[in-house]
Amino acid sequence: MIVKCPECGFEDEGKYCSNCGALLPQPDIPIEQKSSKVPDEISWLDKCPVCKLGRLSVLNKGKFFNAVSAENIKCENCGAIFVKKGEKYRLTKVPDTSNTIWKDYGNKELTEREWKNIAFEGLSDDKQKEADMEFLLEELREGKIPLRIEGEAPVILKKNEDIQIVLPNISLVESRAIRTGYYRGPSVRLVKGVYYRFGKSISESHDELRTIDRGTLILTNKRLIFSGSKNAINIELKKIVSMEPYSDGIALNREGKQKTQYFADIDQAVLTFTVDDRQYTEPLSGLILMYLIEGLTKRME
Repeated sequence: MIVKCPECGFEDEGKYCSNCGALLPQPDIPIEQKSSKVPDEISWLDKCPVCKLGRLSVLNKGKFFNAVSAENIKCENCGAIFVKKGEKYRLTKVPDTSNTIWKDYGNKELTEREWKNIAFEGLSDDKQKEADMEFLLEELREGKIPLRIEGEAPVILKKNEDIQIVLPNISLVESRAIRTGYYRGPSVRLVKGVYYRFGKSISESHDELRTIDRGTLILTNKRLIFSGSKNAINIELKKIVSMEPYSDGIALNREGKQKTQYFADIDQAVLTFTVDDRQYTEPLSGLILMYLIEGLTKRME
């Protein structure tokens, strides 16, 4: 995503300006999701993450050949055992292995803050991010939140049309028929370096994905537009029949076009989104773009 540097005005992409080194603005998607309230004033030892009832106590450190063993933490109520590993604690034992916490976090190493979150009906950092991403995608899919990546768009907008994202340096990829040929039959050496082949020439064809152009991909609230050096593509969102997302691109099938069109390298753009006070930075993916298109289509209905 190309943005203007707030310090020197230089247009650049990425996290930092290559001209003056200043931090470049990133698109931020603020959304709210219900999450557990964890008291700041208490220690993680005050409430067991497994049974949610007992307190945790530090067991006496034993010695083995004059070496201090690992620090163990035990729940006074259910007997769950946590073993310290560096700055984290691993849940190593519970009385009931069918327990949900054991299934989710058994033998996982988490920080004190994460175990405290779990004790108060929260999640570990990884699971919280998964939940927040799932929530974000669903909100996009339903057209409930906006997503904008601004930039210079070489397109004339129609009435009541707004630009959502502008992505430069995008590859347009299409399937092309490739022919290969060979002889079927024996060959006889006539003189050194000269052979005569019996039989006939066989020609076969197969499809191969090839980059046919590079340009700017623009998504508006009504259309998906590709402006390249060789191709200009205009797709009305309502005419998109199907989409297949990839980590770095998206494949589209639309009415009136037999071949699937692929738009690759979209992961160059970076999104920053905030859920409550949790902030994440993720590259734009085909899944995010697909759900955004679905959300925009629903808003037109």
